[in-house]
Amino acid sequence: MIDGATVEDLVGPAEALELVEDALRKTSSGVAHQDVRRTLGLPGEAGTCLSLMYASLADQPHFGAKVQSVFPKNFEQRMPSHQGGVILFEGDAGRPVALINATAITGLRTPAATAVATRILSRPESCELAILGYGEQAERHIASIALVRSISRIRVWGRNLRKAETFAKAQREKGHHVDPMPTAQAAVEGADIVCTVTSAQLPVLHGAWLASGTHVNAIGASVAALREIDLDCVTRARIWVDYMPMAMTAASDIFEPLSAGLIDRAQLVGEIGAVLNGQAPGRRDDREITLYRSLGVPAQDIEFANFVYRRARELGRGVEISL
Repeated sequence: MIDGATVEDLVGPAEALELVEDALRKTSSGVAHQDVRRTLGLPGEAGTCLSLMYASLADQPHFGAKVQSVFPKNFEQRMPSHQGGVILFEGDAGRPVALINATAITGLRTPAATAVATRILSRPESCELAILGYGEQAERHIASIALVRSISRIRVWGRNLRKAETFAKAQREKGHHVDPMPTAQAAVEGADIVCTVTSAQLPVLHGAWLASGTHVNAIGASVAALREIDLDCVTRARIWVDYMPMAMTAASDIFEPLSAGLIDRAQLVGEIGAVLNGQAPGRRDDREITLYRSLGVPAQDIEFANFVYRRARELGRGVEISL
């Protein structure tokens, strides 16, 4: 068993980017064998569920699954919204070999994937970042994006201005130039990069606010019942996703306007991994608005889990148990 603190110790920020990039490449090349997220809706607000994601990577010795609960309201109680475990099995005989804290893996791989997409799709000179949301992923996204772009100013917005001010103060103490903003529009207007990291059921980002050349990372809406971005965001942008089958089942902000003919199929360019592999184009010019729609890729969890398990064995970390 490998707990969350150990996972955080074993995976550095630069390693997280490398692991995510590998998983994205494998997703688009066919090395990863995976399926879309399976969810069981639970009582509570939209997005409350039990989630199952599973994958096998042809070049890794272990396959596995991530099982976790998603309780969006937990943030108000200072608890993680995503809690569970990744279980790994050996490829030869199917013996379970590890149970790894999934909160830590999800916390590391999600912002790392955003950073990879931002490096590919945002303008190289991008320096102003807008964050809509002030939870754990907001903090992690600031740190990850700072690895790939020289961010000089960050504007943060959330529904509770006092909490946004507290978040901004904590980030300033870490050396970031962060200003809390009274409205989402004030945070977004003029930003080079925009990240939505909320559990909003209705759009918090409106496409009318976006300047030409902006790159948007839409992260928080992981199930079809949630929608952080409005129709204008989608119609004004060229769009990339992390895993196309997942986007076509969980990203209602994309598949609904696509099926209704409100956006052209050509606007949905493809997977980020295909861009990395040279199979799909990236940004064409400095004027277009680019959108990365993150849904979560099972291969990322299993890529991370293989790395964590291997390094834990090498360093004698984790706790041996008998099932």
